[in-house]
Amino acid sequence: MFQLLLVDDEASVVDSLADTLPWHEIGIGTVFKAYSGSEALEILNTNSIDIMMTDIRMPGMNGLELLARVRRSWKKIKCILLSGHAEFSYAQEAIAHDTYEYLLKPISDEEVLLKVGNAVEALQKERDENQSYQRVVKTLEENLPKLRGELLNELLQGMNYSAARLAEKLDMLKMDIVREEPFALLLVRMEGQLSELDLYSLSLMEYAVANMAEEIFEDGFRLWSCKDVHGYLAFVVTLSSEKKAEQASAERFMEEAAGQLRLMASQLQLSVNHYLKGTVSALISKWGVFPHDVKRLYEDSLFSLRRRVGSQSGLLVYVADEMEQMPVHALQRLYEPPLLVHLLESGNWEQTEEKLAAIWEELNRKWADSHEHLVEVFFSIYASFSSYAHKNGRELADMIGPVLSDVAGLTPCRSITALHQWIFQSFRLLQQCMENETRNERENAVRRIQHFVQKHLVENVSLQAIADHMYMHPVHVSRIYKLETGENLSDYVLRLKMEQAAAMLANPALKNYEIALQLGYQNPNYFIKVFKKYYSVTPQEFRLNLDKGEDQ
Repeated sequence: MFQLLLVDDEASVVDSLADTLPWHEIGIGTVFKAYSGSEALEILNTNSIDIMMTDIRMPGMNGLELLARVRRSWKKIKCILLSGHAEFSYAQEAIAHDTYEYLLKPISDEEVLLKVGNAVEALQKERDENQSYQRVVKTLEENLPKLRGELLNELLQGMNYSAARLAEKLDMLKMDIVREEPFALLLVRMEGQLSELDLYSLSLMEYAVANMAEEIFEDGFRLWSCKDVHGYLAFVVTLSSEKKAEQASAERFMEEAAGQLRLMASQLQLSVNHYLKGTVSALISKWGVFPHDVKRLYEDSLFSLRRRVGSQSGLLVYVADEMEQMPVHALQRLYEPPLLVHLLESGNWEQTEEKLAAIWEELNRKWADSHEHLVEVFFSIYASFSSYAHKNGRELADMIGPVLSDVAGLTPCRSITALHQWIFQSFRLLQQCMENETRNERENAVRRIQHFVQKHLVENVSLQAIADHMYMHPVHVSRIYKLETGENLSDYVLRLKMEQAAAMLANPALKNYEIALQLGYQNPNYFIKVFKKYYSVTPQEFRLNLDKGEDQ
């Protein structure tokens, strides 16, 4: 809760605002009253004030002079100026003193609550942002190695980033590597007794190997490392600043750098054997250009590891460009992140459709006549659809129909056209089914919200109370209610209260203050103001109109 200071030489104005408005509803816990600028300074010196609302025209120290004093000593206080004069010079001076709001009298109670409420929200946001920023900075610093490794893993798997986005991520992670920079890839496979360690011990050994590599390669190279999806240590190796400054003939220089890489990789193997009593195999790729060649060189290295290392241990391999010699290539878009199943689970239907279109485009362009590739795509997409259905507690046949979910005969794989039709027809039915379920969930949520409001109308029907009942965030509750009904939740609560108030006013035995209390208004004067704003008449005038109608 925040603290508010009201300043005005008219005591009736200060007392009326302080005592009749529901300040607690907008986050104000305490309201201080001052009837002069000097009295306001005394309160400011002894209390932690968050918001100050002051009149301009006051004897002695006026509001602008008070504001200037506040700005010198209490810079974070939100100041709202009230004035019965619209002279531009006042506004100019108010702006010069960083006034939060400048309001002209007369001003309604609702507008006072609105403006002070806005100031409360601004203060809360500033506090949250400052605390969140400090936590984020600390967490980021603590997790930089992990985040760097995750980014490298994404690039190895073929994640596509725009140039601007990748540069932003590299800068955030404090990575000294730029586009078009030459690099080589080093893969290190833990072998022998190292590969048989428990998870904790293996993690320590991997950490030790990475540190050894940093020390061995620091004379001429920079390393960016991660543990890849196969359990290998992967290093992006770039030239140090000193090394790049020595570069003369590019071709000859890169050959010399490759020779040094092989030598240092061999030293790494010896160090692991000597200090960790273990064995590793190392594969060094050809030089490529960052980030375009990251995925290609990684696949070349994996291919060489399978072909030339296999189950052998302690080998050092320099990878040739062997991928180009293979007669059959794997599909790229099907397996590059984000994977289809992950897009489905995220509920991002637009990106999911784009992913499917990219998969089909690659298949149609390169492998339209390959039955094996058609079957591979079909079963991969079918598995993703089935997994998504099962995670939502459904059978795939219930969502896309028994015909499309039937794999007997592999009808969708008979041609590229048949597969295209199956993919997108199944996808649209899957999407339609889930959107219908989402809509039904919203409708059920709205009914539960309305039932709660009706049951607790005379008690606590604040947005937070409703959210707690629904086990949802207050913002989410407000949004789904507005989305489904077209009406603000607060308007619905007010409408029910005013309708009930109108019905209760027909009972002459009930006093206005009794009706106010029964509807949850602790301040009868505020109830009268709300009722008049809703019906354009006071509760008493509403009673009189009812009596006149009965007489007629």
